[in-house]
Amino acid sequence: MSKKNNIIIIVLVVFLIVVISVFKFSFNSGYTISIDNNTNKTIDNLELKYYVGNTIKTIPQIEPKKSWKYNIDTNNIQGENAIILTYKDNKGNSFEESVVGYLEKGYSGKSNVIINKIDDTGKLEIEVK
Repeated sequence: MSKKNNIIIIVLVVFLIVVISVFKFSFNSGYTISIDNNTNKTIDNLELKYYVGNTIKTIPQIEPKKSWKYNIDTNNIQGENAIILTYKDNKGNSFEESVVGYLEKGYSGKSNVIINKIDDTGKLEIEVK
């Protein structure tokens, strides 16, 4: 091969690598969920679930003033769905908080759940951004 052909091949390969990299990072399908515990107590036994479907992740505990983060691959979602955070208070009563209100296959984004307070019964004061 001539020197000119080698240069053209190298330029094409570099161009393809750049294009593939841009597509990979631009079309990242996934939802990042972060949970911030702004309280002075450890929070136990939270679960992220699909509104219709299975548990996504069980969160055993989040220490006081700490955060937890998880990325959900949305390529496996079938149809329309949502993501909820579930927990139980001290009496065993179940509570749900919407984390992502609407979700379909390939959607991406992020949701930040902030837990500001735990009352005496174990009910959480939650803010979702």
